[in-house]
Amino acid sequence: MAITQILKNKLNQKRWMAYKVVFNPDDPNVREVLKDLCAAHHVFDSGFDPDPIELARMSAERNVVLRILTILRLKPEDIIELAEED
Repeated sequence: MAITQILKNKLNQKRWMAYKVVFNPDDPNVREVLKDLCAAHHVFDSGFDPDPIELARMSAERNVVLRILTILRLKPEDIIELAEED
């Protein structure tokens, strides 16, 4: 494995650990925050607005939340399952 790949893997692991501390899905409060972020920022539906600027804003919001979930190795469906456990 190339040294650049080893460094990239270490950085990804470090980033994952940092996100896991901030967004620990085992914490009920964090689950509420993740559910709220998903609902408020169009994760469960892509949303639509005839105004292209508003549509772009909505898409950007959704992408931020999807990035958080991706780093945590979660899918939106996982948030629904976590919500049902509460």
